[in-house]
Amino acid sequence: MEEQKFHSLVKALNEHEGIEEVFLLNKDGSIIYKSGEFSLTDDEAKSILSAWKEKEPSLSFQNFRFAILKNDDLQLAAKNIGKGKGNIVGSITREGDYLIAHTRDEALILLEWSIFINKVAWS
Repeated sequence: MEEQKFHSLVKALNEHEGIEEVFLLNKDGSIIYKSGEFSLTDDEAKSILSAWKEKEPSLSFQNFRFAILKNDDLQLAAKNIGKGKGNIVGSITREGDYLIAHTRDEALILLEWSIFINKVAWS
């Protein structure tokens, strides 16, 4: 995916309040683009994608655990339970990359975020 398209997807995601960070990973879990300066290492990105692909029960982001509630080949939906650290949602893109966002518990509920990121990723 070209950088300009990534930034247009980030803009579309920001239609709703609650988007914290957005990042794009390739099929190996390497970071292609990030929506801003935030802490995300290549190892952490690879771990998130591995949890998604391997259908693990949880993933870690910024040292917080997120329980994976929806996990299929196209979409990911995970929630931080008890610590108030929001959600991780993701969708595969037309190009085969993985668009992932960290959201707050505002505007949309977790499954709505999951559907929304999928809609944006395929636009």
